[in-house]
Amino acid sequence: MDKKILVVCGNGIASSSIMVSILQDYLKEQKLVADVQKASLMDCTTDRFNSYDLIVSSTKLDNPNVTTKVIVGAGLLTGIGEEEILEEVKKVLAR
Repeated sequence: MDKKILVVCGNGIASSSIMVSILQDYLKEQKLVADVQKASLMDCTTDRFNSYDLIVSSTKLDNPNVTTKVIVGAGLLTGIGEEEILEEVKKVLAR
């Protein structure tokens, strides 16, 4: 079964689209399969967050009820720390 990644940013438009594109390219390169979806932080309930294997967010998620692993992916937008973020994604998908 494919792993599911949710990419979220404030409005679910620009930043998340860029992050999704970078993630999909990386996954293809690494021959990893995952269902990558995007949403705005406003659209997401705790239940929705917890139905994914991984969340990549443009900002820190301040919700103690989210049990899914959250990676702050702002580095995918700036290029700063991008490698570390992608390595972390790879680790989660390898589980």
